Amino acid sequence: MLFKKHESVTEFVPTFLKEDRSALRKIHDIISRAKHHIYIVYPWITLGEEFVIPFENALSKNENLEVYLITKLEREDVVRRLHQLDDVERWKNIFEENISIKYNNSIHAKMIIVDNKEMIVGSSNLTGSGLGSTRNYEGKPQIEANIFTNDSNAVKEAVGFFLRLWSHNTSEEYTDNKYVLSCKSYHLSGIFQRHKNDFKKILEEEKFNISDDGTVRFRGILGYLDTNNAYILGKTRKDIAIKFIGTNERLKYSKIGDEVEISGKLGKIEGFREFTIKGFSPINRHININSLKSGLSQIKIKGEIVKIEDVIELEYKQGTKILTLVKIKDNTGNIILELWDNIVPENKINVGMAFEIVNGYTKVYDGELRLGLQKYDGKIKFLGKGE
Repeated sequence: MLFKKHESVTEFVPTFLKEDRSALRKIHDIISRAKHHIYIVYPWITLGEEFVIPFENALSKNENLEVYLITKLEREDVVRRLHQLDDVERWKNIFEENISIKYNNSIHAKMIIVDNKEMIVGSSNLTGSGLGSTRNYEGKPQIEANIFTNDSNAVKEAVGFFLRLWSHNTSEEYTDNKYVLSCKSYHLSGIFQRHKNDFKKILEEEKFNISDDGTVRFRGILGYLDTNNAYILGKTRKDIAIKFIGTNERLKYSKIGDEVEISGKLGKIEGFREFTIKGFSPINRHININSLKSGLSQIKIKGEIVKIEDVIELEYKQGTKILTLVKIKDNTGNIILELWDNIVPENKINVGMAFEIVNGYTKVYDGELRLGLQKYDGKIKFLGKGE
């Protein structure tokens, strides 16, 4: 015979604590042979490097390789880290246009099918515990049972099952719609509550600041906007989002995908709640100095320069920044105004000069209430000598 008849192979590939990781090794094996497409169905996905790296290697061998993933996306699972959104976002980043993702909150099936030729099906999830990770932070290793087979009839039936599930009306496309963004907000909430070191990293990676008085400032990408709330995505971390509630004039004329800044108070987070910022009510009228209090934004105020208190040079990694402290007053009181860098040249600030501030904000520094200009839209206009 010129050609040997293909013989089907069926193997038992378990996960037995850390002692037997046959399932993970077999997953690596079949992914390495992928040439056309990989079908994946798993409700819970948290395994990081050990699972992402094989996909990166497979793509490096074949740039046309396509991946189709169906997973589960329950808010409660995201908070408890049974589902790791950053892994899904990493897959999106790796495969870009070559990956399609849907979520279906009714699935409990677990399987991988490669090129309609071979598959693994069983009880293991794509998690550290499900595949016997040796790293303690990836969960307690479990005892799982899985089957590998390349039996053509079995694989054909499994492909039919996958395609039916993919096209079913309960399977939703994983895009940044309101539901997915709310899950990313729950994800940030869970990190904030339970993983302080990870949250500190997010503060460093993103334009994200929480002051001592609880005021939050965040600059990210507008993902969703309606009359009542908005969702702002991280610029670097695409697996997190902040829910914003309240009127914010700066969002009023923004489009989805725009870079925006929000500020407000962090809402109380308990259990399965989103990471929510309640915006300050805009002040569309001039306000007197004696009416100022901590946490206000979008302030309009008129006054007069009393004194230039100090000019301070501050050294940062990015270079030197200049902070000018100016004492201002109106007929109700006085306050220190912070002017950063060269917003106003020093020789244009004169004692007795009248001014108007648009989009100012208040803060507390070393126990003292101060007034500043909002970073992106705060302005000061000089009106000449005061009365």
